[in-house]
Amino acid sequence: MSLKHTPQTLWDKGQLCLAKKLCDIYTDFLNEKGWLKNYQPKTSGDIGGASSAQAQDHVTNRFLNSAARMQYVCIDVNNEQPKSRMMVLDQLAQGEIFILDLAAGHGAGTLSILSTICELRDQKIIPTLPLNVNIRGIDMSPDALNYYAEILEKLKPWLATNAIYTKLTFSVCDMNISGQINEVLDDFFEEAKAKKSNRFLCTISAVSGIKKEGVERMMDSLKLIAARLSHKQKSSSWLWVEPKLEKSWLGTFVESISFTLKQIFSGSSSSSDSEEDISKAPTRNFQWIDPINDHVTNSRVVVMQFKNL
Repeated sequence: MSLKHTPQTLWDKGQLCLAKKLCDIYTDFLNEKGWLKNYQPKTSGDIGGASSAQAQDHVTNRFLNSAARMQYVCIDVNNEQPKSRMMVLDQLAQGEIFILDLAAGHGAGTLSILSTICELRDQKIIPTLPLNVNIRGIDMSPDALNYYAEILEKLKPWLATNAIYTKLTFSVCDMNISGQINEVLDDFFEEAKAKKSNRFLCTISAVSGIKKEGVERMMDSLKLIAARLSHKQKSSSWLWVEPKLEKSWLGTFVESISFTLKQIFSGSSSSSDSEEDISKAPTRNFQWIDPINDHVTNSRVVVMQFKNL
């Protein structure tokens, strides 16, 4: 699916505008928690954590950054990586889909995807067809996952007005332990089987902050997920979004996961479609308007996507 044009509600005068409804709901969420006064995105770290304090700081100060990066990928106004945009829009056009949101945290990435699609439907840019989205949020922080659920619950009425119906199930899971993720996947695929769905999207957003050693510890789990998504009867897509890719190690890790998906699917590398050489994914720069402080924010994004069909 392509976009005829991008509405001013999402992109205006060369700057990204976050979906207003998502911004309003997020601001209300911070107000209700009493955290709006703590909003200082430039002083916060790039990663969340297992503790309640870390989860609170991350949802307060990093949510909008993550949401902006994912929206930029979905609208791709400069047509820099159209396959990534089309993959997301096609997978979430209609019907039943299961999203595996890895290291989900507060869910900003996936919530931004849904909000962007909802706004595009609202503005009559793309068709409004019934879409059932089943999300499995996986993270080591129960606090972060609870924030995810709270924000999504507030979004649901707006999403439903544009025929997007969501269900979130979350699993507190340490992805350093492949045995834990295997149990989660058993349940995830059983649920998909019960709904006779074979369409899957795996999203990962901003995990590079845990450094090479942290991602390396997750590799067994990530390869296991790739293997289980690679069945020929499954239409599986991966969308991995990072703020930057200054070191080659992350691209190499992602390439390894992509190869697992290809190899198990058909025994060759020809069946998986990817945007480009993943290990050399370009960094894209953009500006967006912070809806809380009205500042123009400079951000960067690296997109790595691949699929088995």
